[in-house]
Amino acid sequence: MDDFRRIVIVAYRLPFTIRIRNGALTAVQNSGGLVSAVLSLTERMKKAASGTPATTVWVGKGEHDAGQLNSLPEVKETFELVPVKIPDNVNEKFYGGFCNDLVWPLFHYFPSITVFGQGYYENYLKANELFFKELRKVIQPGDFIWIHDYQLFLLPEMVRREFPDASVAFFLHIPFPSWEVFRIMPDGYQQAIIKGLLGADLIGFHTHDYAQHFLKSVRRSMGYDISLNTVMADNIYSRADAFPISIDFNKFHDAVSLPETEKYLTRIRKHKRDRLLIFSVDRLDYTKGFLNRLAAFELFLERYGQMRGKVVFNMVMVPSRDTIVRYQEMKKEIEATVGRINGRFGTLDWNPIAYQYKSLKFNEMIALYTLSDAGLLTPLRDGMNLVAKEYVAAQSEKHGMLVLSEMAGAAAEMSEAILVNPSDISQTADAIYQALVMPDDEKKKRIEAMKNRLRNYDVFSWADDILRTTVRVKNDRKKFRVRLISRDIEERLTESFRKSSKPLLFLDYDGTLVPIRELPELAIPEASLTDLTGKLAATADVVIISGRKREFLEKWFSDIDVTLVAEHGAFIRHPGGRWESSLDHDDGWKERFMPLLDRYTARCKGSFVEEKMASLSWHYRNADEDLAALRAIELKNELEESIQNMPLQVIEGHKVVEVKMSGYNKGSAARKLMTQRRSDFIIAIGDDRTDEELFGALPEHAVTIKVGKGQTRARYSFLKQSEVVAFLTRLAGVRKAD
Repeated sequence: MDDFRRIVIVAYRLPFTIRIRNGALTAVQNSGGLVSAVLSLTERMKKAASGTPATTVWVGKGEHDAGQLNSLPEVKETFELVPVKIPDNVNEKFYGGFCNDLVWPLFHYFPSITVFGQGYYENYLKANELFFKELRKVIQPGDFIWIHDYQLFLLPEMVRREFPDASVAFFLHIPFPSWEVFRIMPDGYQQAIIKGLLGADLIGFHTHDYAQHFLKSVRRSMGYDISLNTVMADNIYSRADAFPISIDFNKFHDAVSLPETEKYLTRIRKHKRDRLLIFSVDRLDYTKGFLNRLAAFELFLERYGQMRGKVVFNMVMVPSRDTIVRYQEMKKEIEATVGRINGRFGTLDWNPIAYQYKSLKFNEMIALYTLSDAGLLTPLRDGMNLVAKEYVAAQSEKHGMLVLSEMAGAAAEMSEAILVNPSDISQTADAIYQALVMPDDEKKKRIEAMKNRLRNYDVFSWADDILRTTVRVKNDRKKFRVRLISRDIEERLTESFRKSSKPLLFLDYDGTLVPIRELPELAIPEASLTDLTGKLAATADVVIISGRKREFLEKWFSDIDVTLVAEHGAFIRHPGGRWESSLDHDDGWKERFMPLLDRYTARCKGSFVEEKMASLSWHYRNADEDLAALRAIELKNELEESIQNMPLQVIEGHKVVEVKMSGYNKGSAARKLMTQRRSDFIIAIGDDRTDEELFGALPEHAVTIKVGKGQTRARYSFLKQSEVVAFLTRLAGVRKAD
C-alpha cells in the first residue's frame, strides 16, 4: 500500500447522484460496491501514511463545476470530484451510440442488433479525450490511476503516452467476447481498443475466460507475442488477468437483522403465507433473458402441476433505458407474457407471477433475498451478476437455493448453485423444481460453501488484489526495462568489443540472425548478412550455433571463416575443417517416434515434422496458436513418457518440440569450444529455450542477450530480431582486420 500516495478513479459516472432541492445542490452517495471498496482502500492508505490525509480523486461525467460539487458536505468527507462535461451531441453518439448500440450488444454476443453508426467512433474518441483533458490536470507522481469499463477503452494509452511512468489499472465490468465475435468490429476499432487497453499496467476481467479472450484478440489483431498473460511489445508491458468482482459481504449478511429490514420481512411474510417464493431482480435489458425465464417458469407449472397454488414467482424488473423504442417493445412483450401466464394458471386467490417494474430499497431487497426459497437468475450473458452473490450473502437460518445461468461470470465461482443453460427451457424448468424440493441440509451445505468463498474474497479483497498486482506488474516492468539494451548500454558493449584482443561471438541463427519464417527452408540469409558475418569473422572468433542441419549451415557459411555448430551441438565444424561428432549415430529410435509425431501433425493443421541426423522436430509455427500450444504440451508429455530408459531428450524451442539424442546441447558445445580458445570478451545472442543452455554455460563475465520477451538467464534483451543485425553491424564497424 505504501507504493501509492492516493487513488484516482476514472469512470463514466461520478459516485454521487446530484440533485437540486429548493434551489440548492444535494449529493447522495451511490451504494455500489466499487465506491465502498475505494473508500476502504483510502482509509488503509491513510493508516499506512501515519494519519496523513489521503484524498481519493474521482473523475466522471458531470454537469456542475468542481467547486460546487466539492463544497458539498457529503462530498468533502469522501472524494475530490473532477467532473467531465460532455456536450449532449457528443454524448449521444459516444454513450448512446458507440457504447450502448455497438460495444454493449457485441460484447454480450448479440451481433445481430449491433449498430455501426455514422460518427460513433469519432465521438467515442472525442469523449475519451475530454476525460483525459480533465484527468491530466490532477495526475501527480505516486498516484494509482484506476480506469473503469467499456466507456473508456482508449484512456489508458492516452495516460501512458503523456505519463510513461504512471501506475495505471483498467477493469472491465462486462464480458470480453471471444475473438470470433470481437473480430466483427472493423479492424480500426479493434486495434484502437486493444492499443488503448495495453496502455494500462494491469487489465482486469471478471473471469479467466474473458482474460484469455482478450489475449487471443491481442495476438490475432496485433500479432504481439504473449508470455504468462503478459504482453511485451515495443513500449508495451501489460498484464491481463481475472479478478472476479465481489460484494461487501458483511453489509448484505448483517443487514438481515436490521430493524428496517424486519419491517419488510413482516410485510413479505404476510403476503407470502405458506407459499414458496421465487425471486429474480434484473435491470430491463435484452441480455437478461426475461422471456426465456418466463417460458421456463411456465413449463415448470405445466410439468409439475402439484406446485400450482403453492409457489409465487416475484419478478422485479428495474427500469432502464425505457425511453428507447427497442426497450419499450421488450417491456410490452414481457408484460404481455406475464399477463398470459397469470391468466392461464391464476385463480381467484393466487397469481403465479408477482411482477414489479420498479427499483427496490436496500432493506426491501434484503428481506426479499432472505425469504425467497429460490433465486432465479438466468441472464443470456452477464459480466458477473452480483445479485447472485448478494442473494447468497443474505441467506440466514433458513436457506434458499440459487438457480444461476452458466453464462454469468458468477458461475465460475458459484459451482454449488444449480447451473443452467438459460436457452434450455426444459433444463431450467427442472432446475426450478430441484431448487424448491432440495433437502434443507443439502441447501445449507451448498449455500455455506458459497458464503465462505464470498466472505474470504469480498469487494475489499478484490480491490486490494488489483492494487497489489499493479505494484507487482510495475516492478516487473522496471526489471524488464532495465534488461533492454539502451543506447548507453550498446555504446558500452561496443567499446568493450573494440578494446578486446580476442572477442568471441556465439550467434544463434533462426530468430536471431534471420527472422522466423513459415518454413525453415525459407529462412535463407541475404547477401548482406553473409557479408556482415564475414566482416565480424575477420576481426573476431564467430560461432554460429544453431538447431539447423549441417547441410544448411555448410551451404551458406562454409566460405566464411566461422565455426559452425549444427543440431544444437551434435556436430561441430571448425573453419575449413570437417564435421566432428562424438555421438553414437544409431538412429533406429526414429522409426519408433516418427509415427507419433506424424499423428500430432494430423491433429494440428499447419504443423510439420523435420528430420535431422540426431533429432526429430515437430514445428507448429504455422498452426492455430491456442490449439498448437495444447498439442505441444500433449506431445511433450507423451514423448517424455516414451523415452524413459532411452538415451534421448525432449527439448522445447521457439514453436517447436524436439526429441533428440541426449548428452549434448548448445551449452556443452560452447564449453567444448571455449576450452579450445582463449577469449577476453564473449557475447552470446539467442532467442529461444535452447539458447538458455548456452547462456547458462558461459562464464559470469560473458555478455548474454536474449531476443524477444519472457523469462531468461540472459543479462540483456533485444525486443526484435532486426535489432540484432543493427547491433552486429555496429560491432563490425568498430574493429579493423589485422
